[in-house]
Amino acid sequence: MTAVYYPDGLAASDVLPKLVKDEIVVAGGLHKDIKDRYFRIGHMGLSVVDPSRGDLDRVIKSLQHIFG
Repeated sequence: MTAVYYPDGLAASDVLPKLVKDEIVVAGGLHKDIKDRYFRIGHMGLSVVDPSRGDLDRVIKSLQHIFG
């Protein structure tokens, strides 16, 4: 799991729907004091043992587009 903090000025409502539109599923934050400041990306199993799927590349490309 990788935790990614939202850039200043962006919130979950700005980022998560766009990821879903790109068919990317992430998880919300867990720590109650900062749960609204970050999200989590899972990268285990098939997403890492079969790089031809391009799962992580898709996530990175989508985030670069959203974050600008």
